[in-house]
Amino acid sequence: MDQNATLNRRFEQEFKELDRGWVAAYLQGTTELFDRVWADGFIFTSPFGQFTNKEQEIADIRSGNLAFESLSTGDITVNVYGNTAVMAGYLTVKGRYKDRDISGQYSYTNVLGRQQQERWRIVASHAAHISGNQFTY
Repeated sequence: MDQNATLNRRFEQEFKELDRGWVAAYLQGTTELFDRVWADGFIFTSPFGQFTNKEQEIADIRSGNLAFESLSTGDITVNVYGNTAVMAGYLTVKGRYKDRDISGQYSYTNVLGRQQQERWRIVASHAAHISGNQFTY
């Protein structure tokens, strides 16, 4: 087995774990999970153009402003460029932001980075609403 195939398989496993990690972080709201998957300078661009950071996302979940009954991902593609990677896929959400229903389907892109041999962490994320509801986040 060649070295690139082994490395790609290892990365694939890391990215699957990372994907499960950010989904679990949103569903459980556990700070340790957010710290594990998001870099300290994490930036999220919502489907309607607002920007938030790691601390704001955590605060919204802890306060109950952002709540999910379910969140699942699929059709994930990852491309690695040295110490940067791009993950894209689809997610299906059942949840709310404050008093607004945010349930529906979205496409998303996560930009990941790693320094030296540390684990991959999400540095930026963007989601785009692809069906149904119109709301502001």
